[in-house]
Amino acid sequence: MVKTPQDRFDEKWIGEPNSGCWLWTGTLGNGYGEIQVEKQKHVYAHRLSWELHCGPIPKGMCVLHSCDMPCCVNPDHLWLGTKGDNARDMVRKGRNPDFRGERSGNSNLTDADVIAIRAATGTHRSIAAQHGVSQSRISDIRAEKSWKHLTNAKF
Repeated sequence: MVKTPQDRFDEKWIGEPNSGCWLWTGTLGNGYGEIQVEKQKHVYAHRLSWELHCGPIPKGMCVLHSCDMPCCVNPDHLWLGTKGDNARDMVRKGRNPDFRGERSGNSNLTDADVIAIRAATGTHRSIAAQHGVSQSRISDIRAEKSWKHLTNAKF
């Protein structure tokens, strides 16, 4: 007997009594439940939950979590929003990663280096040579066009 998507969905979650979340027990990807709905087609379980319980998801819309639990598939904890709504929700809940400055992974300077560069005397050329960066990088740092998060910072 072939199981319906609803049957397959209902086999893969358990209720969490304190929060009311329906925790996905199947495959997870980036913390979100995943389920195969057609041959070779995987979807996020919270999106399938929305479709099964609330109806189609309009094109371009996201299914967001009010509970802030990515593996939750309880339709009462889900809501539709735009990518902008999703970004604002992330910031409001304090989940936005801060990849500025030395946390960017692409920087060859530290926050302390930038503070020292701003306090340094000498030419941009000599300061650049000391830190192994270009003169234009020094100019941008000193003019606070880059590393703005350290404006007025002191160690």
